[in-house]
Amino acid sequence: MAPSSRKLILLLSALCMIPSLVSAGKVVSTLTDPDNPHLPKDAVPGSCYAQEIKPAVIETITARTPILPERRAVDIKTGATTVIREATFDVKVVQRIVTPRQEIWFETICPHLYTERFVKSLQRALRARGFYSGVLTGWVDPQTNLAVKLYQRKLSLNSEILAISTVEEFGLIQHPDFKELDKK
Repeated sequence: MAPSSRKLILLLSALCMIPSLVSAGKVVSTLTDPDNPHLPKDAVPGSCYAQEIKPAVIETITARTPILPERRAVDIKTGATTVIREATFDVKVVQRIVTPRQEIWFETICPHLYTERFVKSLQRALRARGFYSGVLTGWVDPQTNLAVKLYQRKLSLNSEILAISTVEEFGLIQHPDFKELDKK
């Protein structure tokens, strides 16, 4: 395959993957949106952050307060009771927010770094941990997104956008602390 056609295929595959990455949540790059207020002040140039929204948890409480008790009549001959009037209640439904809605921002891999080789390595890492059983395609498909989401859910991040911490845990990129050690 000619180098120019290989570059074209990689570019097209990256463009196909971007909607699947962005549809899950919002990805913001320091290159494309450096003034975004959600980016950390110390964000490294060229880094990307993703947003997931954790919906609010609302509790509904129904309270019944009696207004009038029921009235009964007793048949003197048989001793049987009959309800003459049902009890009436004042019913109030109250909702309260147990956990407020949250916007969660976390560092992620920028979409342009999702190469076929990287995605295959990701799929291998997910397979080794029992979260992915599909074919190693090198494409971010729905099965890969689901595997990422299920894996990250155990890390308290309910997102199919791949967090940098997950990638570091898989050993697919070097943790910044180790980069500092390499410089010394």
